Amino acid sequence: MRPLALVVGGDGRIARALIPALERDGYRVLATTRGRVGALQLDLAQVACSGSAQLPQCGVAFVCAAMSGYAECRDDESRARDVNTEAPAVIARALAGCGAQIVLLSTNGVFDGETPFRAVSDPPDGATVYGRSKALAEASLRAIDPGAAVLRLTRVFVPGEPLLAGWAAQLRARAPIEAFADLVAAPVHVDHVVAALIAIARRRSAGIRQLSARREVTYAEIARHIAARVGASTGLVRPVPAAARGIGPGEAPRHASLACDGDLAEFGLAPIEPFDVVDAVLS
Repeated sequence: MRPLALVVGGDGRIARALIPALERDGYRVLATTRGRVGALQLDLAQVACSGSAQLPQCGVAFVCAAMSGYAECRDDESRARDVNTEAPAVIARALAGCGAQIVLLSTNGVFDGETPFRAVSDPPDGATVYGRSKALAEASLRAIDPGAAVLRLTRVFVPGEPLLAGWAAQLRARAPIEAFADLVAAPVHVDHVVAALIAIARRRSAGIRQLSARREVTYAEIARHIAARVGASTGLVRPVPAAARGIGPGEAPRHASLACDGDLAEFGLAPIEPFDVVDAVLS
């Protein structure tokens, strides 16, 4: 019998890439959803309120679902705490004793972004509601299950990434675009994330792992790279400040990168170049 992998949040961007990769790797997969017919129904806000979850015994459980929008979390801190902190803890307790390896997706937002290449050993000091809720989730999950794993991620791009694809289309039409000059990313491809998650499951790794590009770029630099890629003038890219578009305090940190050299080796990945990621998702 093939082992069962439970994917919490099966409709999400990362989960949609993870599920077929798990199946190729020999797992049976059961994904949860908040609304899709034919999948296991699981609403994390309701899970947090009830304090219980009916889940199948499984070999590994990936907690991919989260309330991840900075503004959304800022506007409803209570719900963010329920979805991002309390619900994963309920899931961990529900699976306790069945031998499941629990893997929580987390974020570089657990740090304040004042220093580049933050290490696993650095204490979380997040400046946003989202980041603080995920830091609390990491701590509570590992207190419940010391064998649990956490994968912290920087910005994840998927094939056909809407923001980048939209920029490429406008630039091909020789239309100007706006991009943040003071918002940085250390982007990774969703395939990098999937490789890391499967490696963690195979090894039953415990503790915190991190995934990041080897350097940071601004969104304006990404936009200029796309302009050059499609043969448009880089002058079509108009740099704008993040605050002018409603990005709140702490939500446009000076740095986004995570230290991850040892983790990349464990995942079987080479150092990640940000513009290689951009090219891959636009190919």
